[in-house]
Amino acid sequence: MMNLETAAKHGLPAPLSTPRSSPVKQLATVVPNREWFPLHPAKFLQLMKSLAMVYLMAYLITQRHQWQTMIRDKSKCDRILDGYTVGRGEEGPPEHDLDCTPRHFDSQIARTCFLNSKILFIGDSRIRALADKFVLHSINLDSKREIWKSAVKPKVHPNHTNKTITMKDPPIHVDFIWGPFVGESWLLFLRYLQSNPLDSVDLIVAGAALWSILEDPSLDGLDKYKADTESVLRLLSSMVRESDTNLVWVQQAFVNESLLWPSRKNITNARIQMLNDAVDSIWRRFRTPGMFMFSPGHAPLLTDGAHYTDDANDKTVQTILNIHCNSRLPVTDRKTCCQGLLHSITAPQVVLLVIFVCSTVISFWGLWYRSRRSCPLLGSLCQSSIAGQQHVASPVVMICHCITLLGIVLLYTYLADRTPVFTKEEKHFNWTSFAVPLAILGILGFVTYQPVKDASVLNRQQTCETRGWMQLVLLVYHYTGGSKVLGLYYVVRLIVAMYIFLSAYGHYTYGLKRGASSWSRVAEVLFRLNLYTVLLCLTMDVPYLHYYFVPLISACYLLVLLVAAIPPVAWDQNKSPWMQVLKAICFTIVFALYRIQPDMLNWIISFPPLSQLFLDDDNSLHEWTFRFGLDILAVPLGILCAVMLHRFPQINGWICSRSVGRNLMTTLSALTLAVYCGMMATNCTSKPECNLLHTYLSPIMLIGFVLVRNKWEPLRKHYSQFFDWVGIYSLELFIAQYHVLLANDTRSLLVLVEGNPILNICIVTTIFVLVSHTVAECTQMLVSVMNGVTAQENE
Repeated sequence: MMNLETAAKHGLPAPLSTPRSSPVKQLATVVPNREWFPLHPAKFLQLMKSLAMVYLMAYLITQRHQWQTMIRDKSKCDRILDGYTVGRGEEGPPEHDLDCTPRHFDSQIARTCFLNSKILFIGDSRIRALADKFVLHSINLDSKREIWKSAVKPKVHPNHTNKTITMKDPPIHVDFIWGPFVGESWLLFLRYLQSNPLDSVDLIVAGAALWSILEDPSLDGLDKYKADTESVLRLLSSMVRESDTNLVWVQQAFVNESLLWPSRKNITNARIQMLNDAVDSIWRRFRTPGMFMFSPGHAPLLTDGAHYTDDANDKTVQTILNIHCNSRLPVTDRKTCCQGLLHSITAPQVVLLVIFVCSTVISFWGLWYRSRRSCPLLGSLCQSSIAGQQHVASPVVMICHCITLLGIVLLYTYLADRTPVFTKEEKHFNWTSFAVPLAILGILGFVTYQPVKDASVLNRQQTCETRGWMQLVLLVYHYTGGSKVLGLYYVVRLIVAMYIFLSAYGHYTYGLKRGASSWSRVAEVLFRLNLYTVLLCLTMDVPYLHYYFVPLISACYLLVLLVAAIPPVAWDQNKSPWMQVLKAICFTIVFALYRIQPDMLNWIISFPPLSQLFLDDDNSLHEWTFRFGLDILAVPLGILCAVMLHRFPQINGWICSRSVGRNLMTTLSALTLAVYCGMMATNCTSKPECNLLHTYLSPIMLIGFVLVRNKWEPLRKHYSQFFDWVGIYSLELFIAQYHVLLANDTRSLLVLVEGNPILNICIVTTIFVLVSHTVAECTQMLVSVMNGVTAQENE
């Protein structure tokens, strides 16, 4: 396996997939003066990891309430049920007050959730209003008259009757049962449902109390309401336990007593509170998984002082949809709130947990026996002897040690992203929060600028540095929610294209210089690229395409191998270099045609099992076609640059020319062309328009960047050690940000320190970097073991 020292010796750039064999050494170059930095970089990183572990353990211990909530309520709906949706006014509470992020359902996703479902609303006029809003939202009809039809001809007020609807497309059945009094009528109907399995329902929304207060506001009326509610909840609890039914009991919101009609003056907030307290005490005795109590609190009211506003009903329906649907929809369509924990554990997660436990046991057992310099029970499994050297850990123990560390990382990732143990908050973009971190990172990069060892065009340190600062821009972009700004979106598209360009350039240069890649090297590169991603896919239960960047660069690597192996092969020094140029141009045309007609290549991955990796939620290749087609021209461009720079030495010499006039003319031409294309691209009015322009304009801007970066000698002969160090871990940083820096699959922010955003960013970012470093080291060690090399710490 080629390391970076070998690459430097042969004048090769570092491919995107090839980190340095001893990453800790690179930190030492960023800290050249050991006098003011007393710790060795390796010991410093170990100290930081230990401190991070201690902090996280302390944090988890202090979150006793959240652990109890998670164990008691596996659906994790307590916070979303605590009236946050409507109970604190129409604006709702600040998002950082939540332990999870509620999902907003549109009618299409709601209909998907309730396909072939039966929903029952039973209660008074408040529940009827919720039923109206629910059906309008789920069925998406325009008029209530088209929705509801009376189950029987009304003999009383038109609103005081049962109503029903049965839709065929989509197949959904909804009933509203008029039951203003919790009592015998409820029991008769619910017993009928319980005794008829064909009429079982998937969701019950129930609640009533105002009419009971109107009929008898005395303490006797309260006692009767408590007795009737106890009978109803006992029956409902039995129904929920016996089936897959969810129950949402809606507590009574307070009224505006000054706006109530004279006939409703008996309804007071004090009496409402008494009835709610009574129901709450009964609820605790009969509560079972699948039963949820929603407390609207001080919901916004209409002018009658008793009924909720349309907006309040809409927010309550959103809460009901979160409760019922989040645990039933695919993981990619869920946020943290109410998505379930215990019932969502998959078979791959169980297998990973078993492997993690076994590896942890073997790892600690091996370390213990190694410390005693003997291993009578494990024998050669625990240690191996090397002539003239001390006993070192065997490959088995080393593999188990790496699996243990990766298991700890995955466990933290799951807890941080998929459980309420860690708080989440929404992103809020502003230019200050975006510009300040970039300025600080730019200063760190500037103060660590050093001369390069190899001043050739696109040398190893330059390409690694480029990946580093681009990765930092991506992290700030995602953390601040910059995707809402169209101009920033296009800049990020260019950064992804540059990543793919550098990857294709590095891999094809390897073929030009080192010859054909063996099957073992291909396996090692793909292993390094995909190990962390595959483990996250299994742990987080998301598809492979969810981490789109890894499939992109993996496909890029395989395409480069394919192009290099087609005659004339890349490593054939006897053929004319113009044949290589012609081959690169031909593939550029082929890839450009793919952008227009993607089916010409998609058939390759349309067969199982490859198709299962690239299919999206609609069982189509649309998402993959979109992602791959955006930067498809960056691959042949990287190949063409590798051929031109390494088979035509005069081009490298021309770029490195000391002629001031030629340098100035080339630089101004490249800048003018890049700025012109950038202005055209950033002036697009929509993302689809930007994407179309990006595919064909990005190669021009990438070439302009390469020329500007390398024409001027001071830029070409210097690099930033800080950006170079970040570039080593660019792949791990990109993937880990989904769950360790951000949360809810990048849609929210992870919070470890509440009330202090600056301190929170520092701690979260430190742990995020340490996680990425650990994953990179473990991956490198596993590759070394696969190669039969016993990795030892080299300080």
